[in-house]
Amino acid sequence: MTPPTGRGGRPDRVALVSQWFPPEPAPFAQGITDALRRQGFDVDVLTGVPNYPKGVVYDGYSARRRTVEDRDGKRIIRTPLYPSHDRSALGRAVNYLSWAASSSLLGGSVLRDADVALVYSSPVTATAAAMAARRRWGTPYVTMVLDLWPDSVFATGFLTEGPARRLAEASLGRFTDRTYRRADHVTVPTPGLRDTILARGVPVDKVSVVYNWADEKVMQPTEPEPGLRARLGLGDDDFVLMYAGNHGPAQRIDVAIDAVARLADLPDVHLVLVGDGVEKDALTARAAGCRPGQIHFLDPVPPDRLPARMAAADLHLVSLADEPLFRITLPSKVQSILACGQPVLACAPGDVARIVRDAGAGFAAPPENAASLAEVIRLARATPRSRLRAMGRAGRHHYLAHMSQATNVQVLADLLTDAARRARSARRDRESR
Repeated sequence: MTPPTGRGGRPDRVALVSQWFPPEPAPFAQGITDALRRQGFDVDVLTGVPNYPKGVVYDGYSARRRTVEDRDGKRIIRTPLYPSHDRSALGRAVNYLSWAASSSLLGGSVLRDADVALVYSSPVTATAAAMAARRRWGTPYVTMVLDLWPDSVFATGFLTEGPARRLAEASLGRFTDRTYRRADHVTVPTPGLRDTILARGVPVDKVSVVYNWADEKVMQPTEPEPGLRARLGLGDDDFVLMYAGNHGPAQRIDVAIDAVARLADLPDVHLVLVGDGVEKDALTARAAGCRPGQIHFLDPVPPDRLPARMAAADLHLVSLADEPLFRITLPSKVQSILACGQPVLACAPGDVARIVRDAGAGFAAPPENAASLAEVIRLARATPRSRLRAMGRAGRHHYLAHMSQATNVQVLADLLTDAARRARSARRDRESR
């Protein structure tokens, strides 16, 4: 690929603005940086002092000091913040706002030199520095909307009620809408979220879907984990529905347990639950009371072992509660399952079910409806395994065409190049007057 060229014929320089970046667990921010560099961009990073996820500053850093690192040929500017990641609404607010202020005041060197900024806008306050740079130096910015703000904040119980909630919701809503209006382009990870952003008044030609991709070095078709079925007392002919992921209230795994309980006439149907979470003890007790021997719980495994464990199942469950926010949410497990070439049963609203149907990758059942889910499991169990494998292949083809790193980084690269070129053209027009 010919590198995108900026001022003086050099490659376009991108400033990635993200409150979190390695050594914090921020694989997607790191992945975007590496992918854009492979596309020919020069990439610098404006980020915070590492303290996530515990709210404790990492060894070798200070929460009060700006630092500059050179790592793998890229410049990383870290500006101060108030370290906090507990459940305190005040602590989280100060954490977000302190970095918004320090990145705006002390991040100028990386943003002034950039042809375009790319904002990883979760939290949305991370956009403040890019907005300031646009006003001061005309640096264009593309913002990646990963979560719908302020909706997603309050859905997690950040503030529950009262005047503080109303004030925060109104303020965040106004600021969020301003970040969209002033951005040169907005990207979203799901079609449903695009529809929501458009409904808030953002022009249709200003919003594009850029899917989050799976870890493609790990998430690939592979052979089943040896001996897994035997350890669970299952035969080769048993039908295995597997769920791998968090066992929390948002996932409503209890619905799947209740659905399997309705299939007493199909003793060869088994539900295998891989993972952990706050609901696991309650789910274990629920399963023991309805279908002992048919529902199995397994501990989490490292990501590099997960594809082989997944390959031991016949079908993979994606389950979400029937909440408005989840209609525009795409859990990362969807991309992982599709990338591994496995068929899917989507017991979830909105985008999850839509993508599975569009890809021809499996089945869909209404969320939070055990009776309907039981009937879909019955249908899947009656489907020949050759047909299930064909669904898995169709899902992988869909992933490679629409959701892969190569496809989506190219979309992102084109948007960044276009924003940089338009800004240079506008600058030349001003200078020629």
